[in-house]
Amino acid sequence: MRGSYQSRVALEPRRILSGHPRDCLRTSLEMSRLAAASLFGAVLLFAMEAGWAQGAAPVAIEAQALRSGLHVLRGAGCNVVVWSGSDGVLVVDSGDAAAAPQLLEAIGRVAGDNVRLVVNTHWHPDHVGGNAALRRAGAASVAHADTRTRMNARQSIVIQDLEVAAAPRDALPVVTFDDTLTLHLNGDRLALLHVPGAHTDGDLIALWQVANVAQVGDVYRADGYPFVDVANGGSLAGLVAAIETVLSRVDARTVIVPGHGPVSNRAELSAYRDMLVAVGRRVRELVDEGASVDEVLAAQPTAAFDERYGGAGESTERFVRVLYADLAGRR
Repeated sequence: MRGSYQSRVALEPRRILSGHPRDCLRTSLEMSRLAAASLFGAVLLFAMEAGWAQGAAPVAIEAQALRSGLHVLRGAGCNVVVWSGSDGVLVVDSGDAAAAPQLLEAIGRVAGDNVRLVVNTHWHPDHVGGNAALRRAGAASVAHADTRTRMNARQSIVIQDLEVAAAPRDALPVVTFDDTLTLHLNGDRLALLHVPGAHTDGDLIALWQVANVAQVGDVYRADGYPFVDVANGGSLAGLVAAIETVLSRVDARTVIVPGHGPVSNRAELSAYRDMLVAVGRRVRELVDEGASVDEVLAAQPTAAFDERYGGAGESTERFVRVLYADLAGRR
């Protein structure tokens, strides 16, 4: 999500239409939110209205050691990786703005207070919300150029009917790059690689060469189906390509940190890729047959995977609607 909290100021609920894929594309993209009045929607709206502000109820942040000098923190809105050593502390992603005080405290517990750099895997506010607090603590932020561009202006997340305000100046990345960037710190080499058109248009993956750890942001959601932000440059094809990029650079011993969910590994990421390909292929077949979005939903293209992935991530229905919008729009 973008700007304030990847959420939006509520837009007028949009009508759900069905019919030929071309007729449904706009409504699918702008989100025919079948559950517009659901509790999930209400929670998102509350988070959206909170914007970049802090001060929500305290959150519990848990730390897990990954390798020497590397920890993952959970509970701040996304998985935050903390890397510490003789050259100082670097964190990958900064969670929600509301969780920033607890995040800073948790970073201090596992790595001390010398935070020098923050790397953002993409622009959604549950990954960049703590940037301003970390900047005030002395850290500079690094991201792909498209991430700064999106943070620097008001954004919309159509599929969730959310409007996101431009980020405050002290939350913006001060170092940006286009393709790759390498950081030499703490006796290791951290490679940052842009993976275009995946979850968003500005996603990056972070690979520690010596430690053999990868942080992949929302390219991979280990606890359920992904959110593909089609309206903001994401795509199923780009998501699969990004995962292929990760798989080509890791091995069976690599610790893989997803944007959300438990720490994972190459075999699980490969299975996730296979799921995306299988579901995408079935949705594509139905689109090519002229099926409407409702007919695609009725065909249950995710049925073989719902037990494994129909949990904490995107709802099955919304995942299918996003794929339909993406694939119908590319015919």
